[in-house]
Amino acid sequence: MIRNLRMREKLSLERIYLSFRNYFMTHPVKIYITTSVICFLVLALVQFILVYNTYDLLNRRFYYEKKGQIQEDYTRAIVNDQLFPGGKKIIDRYIAPKFKELERLHAADTAAFNKETQLLLNNIFNALIKEQKVDSLLASIKEKEHITDSLKYLLSIHRIDLMFGDLKYVNIYDGRNKYLLIDSAMQEKTGLHIFGNLKKPDDQSMVLSLNVSDQVPYTYAIFFTFHADPYNRRQMVFKQMRLMLTMSLLSMLAIITLFIITLRNWIKQKHLSDVKTDFINNITHEFHTPLSAIMVANKNIQNEKILDNKTALRSLSEIIERQSQRLKLLIGQVLDIAAIDKLSVHKEPQDLNILVKDILTDFSIKFSEANLHLTYEEYPSDITVEADSFHFATLLLNILDNAVKYNLQPLKRITVSITTDKEGLQIIVSDNGIGMTKETIRYIFDKFYRHQKDLTQYSKGLGLGLHYVKQCIDAHQWKLKVESEAGKGSTFVIIIPE
Repeated sequence: MIRNLRMREKLSLERIYLSFRNYFMTHPVKIYITTSVICFLVLALVQFILVYNTYDLLNRRFYYEKKGQIQEDYTRAIVNDQLFPGGKKIIDRYIAPKFKELERLHAADTAAFNKETQLLLNNIFNALIKEQKVDSLLASIKEKEHITDSLKYLLSIHRIDLMFGDLKYVNIYDGRNKYLLIDSAMQEKTGLHIFGNLKKPDDQSMVLSLNVSDQVPYTYAIFFTFHADPYNRRQMVFKQMRLMLTMSLLSMLAIITLFIITLRNWIKQKHLSDVKTDFINNITHEFHTPLSAIMVANKNIQNEKILDNKTALRSLSEIIERQSQRLKLLIGQVLDIAAIDKLSVHKEPQDLNILVKDILTDFSIKFSEANLHLTYEEYPSDITVEADSFHFATLLLNILDNAVKYNLQPLKRITVSITTDKEGLQIIVSDNGIGMTKETIRYIFDKFYRHQKDLTQYSKGLGLGLHYVKQCIDAHQWKLKVESEAGKGSTFVIIIPE
């Protein structure tokens, strides 16, 4: 039992391997393009990550060169002051009268103390925002230092402590916390914003960071920061990266260009390889019919009874002559058939009844030993068409060959008839063979197509016959219809427009 399981697993793996191999062999261009696109996308992703990481690193290390000038002038403007010129006066106006009361509440009632300090801070912060003079200060600094860049600013308070008579600081505001009695619109994760529109302050944009305090009773300590950053900071960072971005872009363009050139050359080489393969396959396929007919005719000539029958001998001799001429034409034309997908035909007036009759005669000689019943219903009157006799004979013989090869009936029946209808002249070839499904009919004219389940198990072949038939039909500017049902035979209708 274990051995059987191992054998099944081995067979299953072999089937999977054969399926993949067949797919790779039949769809090489798709596989190549898909693999290349996936590799390119992976490479592009890696390139993007490297560029992004470089940008992020430069952005984190970005330093605005005029920040030092702003820092020096801003610091000088707030000496002995808080936040901005006049800021200390505003804060003192609210805190100084409340020191004694706050000291008492802190000692007696913590909840009342917290409530009172929050109300006090709300008033202070609103007053600071309303009476701030940062705008005019920054305008004067920019004018003095000849700064023309558009800047974003942020002035934030992060901590306030009170010192009572015991010379110990008591915290009343910490920017990391939220306070219910302070206007929530003013409270941010980065502290309480007094002035500015800079949304994401960082160490690179920091101009000033001060913690101001006095070691005397009834004072306060305040910690605040001031940030300044150019509006076009991102463009400045990208400007620093321009060499790397240019090289990265050029390398990606070079890869795409090389891929396109390589793909075109590969497809060209593959086409040349296919031409060689088609040439060999066409020789094998196209030479088979006339050689078989000549061999059968020659074998019949060697029959003593045929040697005594001059009429039969003449008929066999004519078959050998026709097929010899056909071989001669094949030698000159098979290279063109293999090299191009669109055939060129040389049309001449042909008596269709006689042309089809001669083709069927040669065909019947080839399959004289097969149990074949061939019926020909010629057109009731003489009819002439413009056709290339060589290519017409080839396409009709290919259809007839398939009618015999893909037929499992004890008696193989083929009917060939010529009729007319509103679409034009019709040459109808019907058989009682294995037939085809609708799915198979969709692909039967594709080069090398052979339906694995329905065809290859019955006969060997290269899948070129019906592909060539379609080429001949298109070259003559005719039409071809196929009607078939699995197990019930097939009908090919060649339509020659009037």
